[in-house]
Amino acid sequence: MADQTDEAGTPPLAPPVQQAGFKGWYAVVMMAVVVMLAQVDRNIISLMVQPMKRDLGLSDTQIGLLTGLAFSVTYALIGPPVARFADRGFRKPVVIASLAIWSVATSLCGMAQNFWQYFLGRAVIGGAESGSSPASLSMIADVVPRDKLPRAYAIYVTGFVAGGAIAMTAGGLLLGALEGMEPLHVAGIGLIRDWQLVMILLGLPGLLVAALIAVTVPEPQRRAGHKPKGYPLREVFGFLIANRRMHGPMLAASLLNSMQSFGTVAWMTAFYERTYGWGPAKAGPILGPTNMAMSLVGLFVGAWLAERLGKTRDDANLRVMFLANSLSVPFLIMSPLMPGPWLAVGLGALGNGVAAMAGAGYNSSLQVATPNAMRGQINALYLFVIAAVGGTLGPLLIGMLTDFVAGREEYLRYVLVGFRLVLAPLDAYLLWMAIRPYGKAVRERVLAGD
Repeated sequence: MADQTDEAGTPPLAPPVQQAGFKGWYAVVMMAVVVMLAQVDRNIISLMVQPMKRDLGLSDTQIGLLTGLAFSVTYALIGPPVARFADRGFRKPVVIASLAIWSVATSLCGMAQNFWQYFLGRAVIGGAESGSSPASLSMIADVVPRDKLPRAYAIYVTGFVAGGAIAMTAGGLLLGALEGMEPLHVAGIGLIRDWQLVMILLGLPGLLVAALIAVTVPEPQRRAGHKPKGYPLREVFGFLIANRRMHGPMLAASLLNSMQSFGTVAWMTAFYERTYGWGPAKAGPILGPTNMAMSLVGLFVGAWLAERLGKTRDDANLRVMFLANSLSVPFLIMSPLMPGPWLAVGLGALGNGVAAMAGAGYNSSLQVATPNAMRGQINALYLFVIAAVGGTLGPLLIGMLTDFVAGREEYLRYVLVGFRLVLAPLDAYLLWMAIRPYGKAVRERVLAGD
């Protein structure tokens, strides 16, 4: 019976799912909506760089701190214990609580009147978001068959891509609609300007989605695995050490790739304004849909390629990731050097489309190479490296290089190019080193029945 328990009071584990069904794919879509809202609330700050500098009196270095460090400190502190909680069977509550908290915090960021108030709001967003993705990724792996995981994670990453596009598009359109608005004086808070009102509005939909998930998405029953109550931290580290030839280079490659990605996203709107004179109200609605369209094409091409190669190769997911990261580099390096904005947009969109091919393979690779009840903690580790460390260093280093090395705002374009020129080749080399050990790890997990 489904409600039976063993002597320890633990529900029995189900065999690996053979067919997702409507409920399974619905859960995947809802997790994609959650990560979409996370990206909206995380990335809307990149559209506001110039207005924030003007109204709050900030430097590029301070913007880098708000974009990166403020978010990452709590992400790093809160993520691991919440992931451990999720691995013990509380994944759905983690997703719901995380979404509700960061949505409120985004709206509160719109009320900030100085650097430190904004820093606090970003810290709450980072802490709340740290729990959601590990739990979501683990849930998806229990409702979709192994051979369909690239497709499922392509849908999930669609939310990631769409969230970044919505932040740019909706944020830009709202800024344009509110242009010329007189600042509102709110008692006990201070002045609320047009860009702050946009942030307040974009934080609200998450509360509705959290309520919808609570009512319509069940907690999935764990499939296969050996420790339904999760693995203690000691065993997680033991697993990482035993598989260090895979996880060492893959973690390092993820860090370098995230530094490039987060750094570029954080400064892209400022780049278009400083280089071509496109303000956020113009750049946002152009960059958002263009990059989203190309990224979605790349994402599902990558998922198709990973599934096709996966029929004959255990290391297919990581091979697709290596291919995508390597082939996207020339486009992304040339884009900031273009003489006009439309050429920059076109090359940037092509580069982002090719890079997006890696998304489904990356997420699938971690799930199929990790024991079931350890997935939340392993996902949290990678997300810590990507979002906390990479998300801190990327925007901050670009801001500092612009302030203290380039010395002029309009030289941001050269900082973006140099940053990628240094990091991208090393990123590709590290991924190549991880491919063979990854294939071995996948075969071990299949034999273990995970």
